[in-house]
Amino acid sequence: MVVVHDFGGMTRDLRNQADWLAGEGFLAAAPDLYYWGSRLRCLGTIMREVTAGTGRTVADIDAARDWLSARGDCTGRIGIIGFCMGGGYALALAVGHGYAVSSTNYGVCPVVGSYGGKDRSPMGRSAAGRLEHALTVLSIDHDIRSIPRQATGSSTTTTPPT
Repeated sequence: MVVVHDFGGMTRDLRNQADWLAGEGFLAAAPDLYYWGSRLRCLGTIMREVTAGTGRTVADIDAARDWLSARGDCTGRIGIIGFCMGGGYALALAVGHGYAVSSTNYGVCPVVGSYGGKDRSPMGRSAAGRLEHALTVLSIDHDIRSIPRQATGSSTTTTPPT
């Protein structure tokens, strides 16, 4: 997992997230996008580059991906996870940059989750319901969906309630 920091940079919280992912068995690397200058000087560059999907910061993130993929203990499937500003990178780089999965995290937004109806694993089968219940009990805004199981080759479009 490439772990991309928020506006705060390489904070203790970001390091804790990377350590947590590593503790769960993932390879994790967190590039410091501010290493080449002050936070304020870097922000203009960051905003341009995350929008364009190219530039020095994108190259740094891709270098972290390449470093992980070159490790002998890597499965070859690399994910990217970003927090707030880093979530913008995770979204912008989700396609066309060699990532198998992307996760964007914004601390002030509601929790949104979609679960596939074909997931028959012991934890997956009830994951949507368990998460829905926990978030309701905690009064956390959320939109949790369980996508119905469909026959191979068909698709479903759902419209969120208004």
